[in-house]
Amino acid sequence: MNVHKIIPYLSCFLLVIMLCSCKMRAEHNSLSNQFETIDSLISQNQMSSAIKELKKAEKQAYDSWSYIGIYRRYKLLGETELSSKLLKKALKKHSQNQELNAVYTEFLIKNKNLTEAKKYAEKLKDSKYASLYSEIILTELLESEKKNEPYDYFSDTTLYNIYLDAWKTSKNTLWLRNCAVLNVCRGQYGIAANLNPGFYSDADDAYFWGQVLYDAGNFYDSIAALDYSSKALNDFSLKSVFKTTEVMVAALESDAYMAVSQIEDAERIRQQLIFNTEEKQLNSSDEKILSIIYANSAIWAMNQGLTDRGVDLLFKAVNRWPEFVPTLILYTDFAYSSNLEREEDDEIKALRKAGISTLEMEKYDNRRKVPLSDAIYRIDRAIDKTQDPYLNIAKLDLRYKTDKSVTEKEKISDLWKMLEAAYTDNEQYRTLLIQYAMHFLLQIKKYDDAWELFFDFVTDYGTYSPKRDFWEQFIEQKNLYDLSFVEFAAYFACEQKLYEETLRLYEYCVYESGGILMDGAVSQKASTAACMNLADIYFSTGKKDKALDLYGRAAGRESNNKIRSEIFYRIACIYTSTGENKNALRSLEYAISMNPENERASLLRTQLLALNY
Repeated sequence: MNVHKIIPYLSCFLLVIMLCSCKMRAEHNSLSNQFETIDSLISQNQMSSAIKELKKAEKQAYDSWSYIGIYRRYKLLGETELSSKLLKKALKKHSQNQELNAVYTEFLIKNKNLTEAKKYAEKLKDSKYASLYSEIILTELLESEKKNEPYDYFSDTTLYNIYLDAWKTSKNTLWLRNCAVLNVCRGQYGIAANLNPGFYSDADDAYFWGQVLYDAGNFYDSIAALDYSSKALNDFSLKSVFKTTEVMVAALESDAYMAVSQIEDAERIRQQLIFNTEEKQLNSSDEKILSIIYANSAIWAMNQGLTDRGVDLLFKAVNRWPEFVPTLILYTDFAYSSNLEREEDDEIKALRKAGISTLEMEKYDNRRKVPLSDAIYRIDRAIDKTQDPYLNIAKLDLRYKTDKSVTEKEKISDLWKMLEAAYTDNEQYRTLLIQYAMHFLLQIKKYDDAWELFFDFVTDYGTYSPKRDFWEQFIEQKNLYDLSFVEFAAYFACEQKLYEETLRLYEYCVYESGGILMDGAVSQKASTAACMNLADIYFSTGKKDKALDLYGRAAGRESNNKIRSEIFYRIACIYTSTGENKNALRSLEYAISMNPENERASLLRTQLLALNY
């Protein structure tokens, strides 16, 4: 076709576009002017005139926003029927328009027509207005709940996207928290933690995410969230009432610090809480948590050699919570140990005979003591009120340690009679008694009796076939048992020279028992003894790096300086075996600084230093 012939057609086409554009601008300007007139009439309370003008404006509406502008004014005037007719008319012309569908859905929800609203909300599922669909579903559930049984909103996985859509639109973290709860209920801790918005609306919100992050093993992020919660609780300008308390936050934050081996920071948090709550009367839940805080702080003080501080805490604890078992047992243990007299050498005996005392002797003579009679009185009183099995075991242990007239043979006979009688008692007491009996039997080197007791208990508790290997079945059922029994199992497997079984059981205790499976992360439930035993196994089988890593983690989470000293001594032994004497000496310096009485560490240090000269 000739180009010159095309040009007139193009000119006509462009002219049509220009005319349409001009018409749309003219309609827009005309409608804007009408809205101004209508708004003026409404402000002057001329409602009838305003409605007439709105009906005229309907004829000029050309897009979704024009219709929405008219609807908003009908709504302001309280014209429900006219609003409904207008929106239906608009949707006939623009059926897929998200804004119109959203406005009409909201209109139907407010007028309690959920069935109709749901049809339009279905179109908004994947849009920025998806929360309207969420609102309908949740409202239907609430209505159904009124007629039927209570509904479990955290077991229905189909609600996950409902909550998530509600969060995306509203940015209200309560919806996101619902998603996180659904994940946590299914053991999906990492996914739940990834939902953390990174900002918190208040103390309750921050504490919730602190819990989620802690359960996922994201301890530093948990500390940050809990720190925010603590600050919000202490910001009196907020004038808000929170469900979260200072005690709840401090307890979890101190645990998070312990999880990353920042023991001093954990104690700092505990001490601050103890100071803040010393004269306060708390609710029963906080009192229970605070009693645990006192116990942990007392253990830390004792392990650091701060005996006076530890005893002060225990004394306050047993008076404030006279039936709380952990502090009662700690108090009783200290009463026993503080009344033991040390073996003194001939030199000290000679000084005493001459009436001379060194500063060290005076310090020892003036050490803090708790009368055994006071500890026994407190335990008896608590047993009368609670019949707690732990206290019965503690009382038995104290009797065995203090009553020298009871022979070893009589103790064994006594234990077997008690175990036989315990089969008719409650299961908790029986389990504790068996644990105590196994400890006692192993201490006095009655290995066969301890093994028999262990074997009878675990096979009675689980399901075992005589046709299959015992250890294979125990490992399959290890989750059934208290962790202490799994540690006993690892010990017995080692005694029977079953390397694979020993390794598998200790790895379960150390890495898997807490439920958080992260590479190298030690379970919160694992004992330091289990960590050290597993590290020994790693080193003995040529896994030096794994042994050093685990020893390091064990030292970081242990507050007892004598045990930490032993760990660093073992680390030094590993370095010595590979000729890394500088590293060995550095570890030995740590070991001796923590426990100057660690003779093996001092001897090895002397030997290594001699080699360097």
